[in-house]
Amino acid sequence: MPHPAPYVDFASRLQHACDEAGVPGGRQRVVTVATHFGVARETARLWFAGRALPELSRLIEIAMEYRCSLDWLAMGREPAASRVGEQASSYEALSAQERRVISAMRGLGAKRRAGLVDLLCEQ
Repeated sequence: MPHPAPYVDFASRLQHACDEAGVPGGRQRVVTVATHFGVARETARLWFAGRALPELSRLIEIAMEYRCSLDWLAMGREPAASRVGEQASSYEALSAQERRVISAMRGLGAKRRAGLVDLLCEQ
């Protein structure tokens, strides 16, 4: 017997936020979100299946990145017209190359991340 999806409404809102942000669809969406937010693919898959919710700090990060209200993303509150694209993301101010560095960095462990920061900050 399949497990129920208690967070199906969240999954729908996450899909919508990804659509609006231009995140590739299909199976690639799970991989893209998992990589971008530094979680396992299975974790992202459970979010999209409505079987799990991200922790609060991750919800905040997702809402900021996809320019949607945390209140809307987590609980579905707010009118539809203002729920997505409400504020400019600082991520948009970065060049494509800078975004690639940040995305790659999120996939590193703490020690490698610190080493990369040291390398980048050398003068």
